[in-house]
Amino acid sequence: MILHNNKRPSAAHSRTSAFPWRRGCRTLAICLAIGAAAPYALAQALLPGTATGWGFNGEGRATVPAGLTGVKAIAAGGTHSLALKTDGMVVGWGYNGEGRASAPAGLTGVKAIAAGDYHSLALKADGTVVVWGNNDFDQTTMPAGLAGVKAIVAGGVHSLALKTDGTVVGWGFNGDGQATVPAGLTGVKAVAAGLLHSLALKTDGTVVAWGYNGDGQATVPAGLTGVKAIVAGAYHSLALKTDGTVVGWGYNGNGQATVPAGLTGVKAIAAGLLHSLVLKTDGTVAGWGYNGNGQTTAPAGLTGVNAISAGGFHSLAANVLTESALSPYTFVGFLAPVNNPGAVNVGKAGRTYPLKWQLKDKDGTFVTSMEAVESLTYKPAQCGSFASALTDGMKAQDLGTRPLSIEAGSHQYHYNWATPSTPGCYALQLTLKTGQVQQAYFNLR
Repeated sequence: MILHNNKRPSAAHSRTSAFPWRRGCRTLAICLAIGAAAPYALAQALLPGTATGWGFNGEGRATVPAGLTGVKAIAAGGTHSLALKTDGMVVGWGYNGEGRASAPAGLTGVKAIAAGDYHSLALKADGTVVVWGNNDFDQTTMPAGLAGVKAIVAGGVHSLALKTDGTVVGWGFNGDGQATVPAGLTGVKAVAAGLLHSLALKTDGTVVAWGYNGDGQATVPAGLTGVKAIVAGAYHSLALKTDGTVVGWGYNGNGQATVPAGLTGVKAIAAGLLHSLVLKTDGTVAGWGYNGNGQTTAPAGLTGVNAISAGGFHSLAANVLTESALSPYTFVGFLAPVNNPGAVNVGKAGRTYPLKWQLKDKDGTFVTSMEAVESLTYKPAQCGSFASALTDGMKAQDLGTRPLSIEAGSHQYHYNWATPSTPGCYALQLTLKTGQVQQAYFNLR
């Protein structure tokens, strides 16, 4: 996701003069001159499983291959792009020096991808990692015995792997310690890699950073908490908070670390060389920072986006096929005090009652994302013969400020339903992103 530019730290820093500045593009001015912007004709309402790109289009890095469908993940590198398909295959395009855009023959069973400056990574379903591309700084030389990996990221010429036990492993160029994970770092749930620095997001919502810090990119803002996602650009960093706001820090020569005033409702973030992107909850994409190739200006009319990625001077967006779209959830509930579907819950009209449930994916892992819920609605229903036989079996609950929430410890979704004031029988419908519909029945008196 990072592309080298002509902004070099002083010789006093540990990075040597032999550091591999991008071949054939040694200065920012040259980089901006040797390609055209991606055609804005690609703007469209993205269908599920498709992707598009914009910005600098040298070697076609921003032009998604014609006919590419079944996309479940995207990754923008310095000069190339990758897409992961639902069949576990990886497709690459753009500059292919050292084979960075060509996935190894026979590579299958991939569940995640990452693209660096000169190299690419794939995480397989068995928890192992495959790396290809340039190996001048051992960025494609895997640490012996690396397994049990659940997430991967690629920086300039270093890589990080997050293991299922919450620890992190790094390898590749380490001139500023970016591949050396801080001793004792545990409880990590996400990682990010910049050009010469690295980030880790802990389960408590705090961020840890290490590596080159010449522009403050590895100095986490004091008091930063409540973080749910992190990304690293070349020399800047971004954090997405649970309230939908974004915090930026580090090199800001093109405004890439200055989050636009009033920006809220963000659901995903991405950082490139000199620019930043966000995906908002309304499905729109916004960007800031360097825009000399249009990389921060999403194509007009672009809709249907649920994933973004930022490369050197180009950007990608996709309507990826999520696991929820591919496999139905296992629904556990409704949990007490509301009974499972098929039973009738008796209460009083005008009160608020709690519904609780759990979701599991095809691997049996708890799903704890608000995005898994499409809607909660209700409609009148026929009471039938049970109307006079049932007694009030529920207790009212305070509505609170957030009707829908997720309890971390129990993995339970909580929805506080403010019932209609008119007595009668009702069917409340929970619709999931998978299209599944669960119902609960109420007799309100």
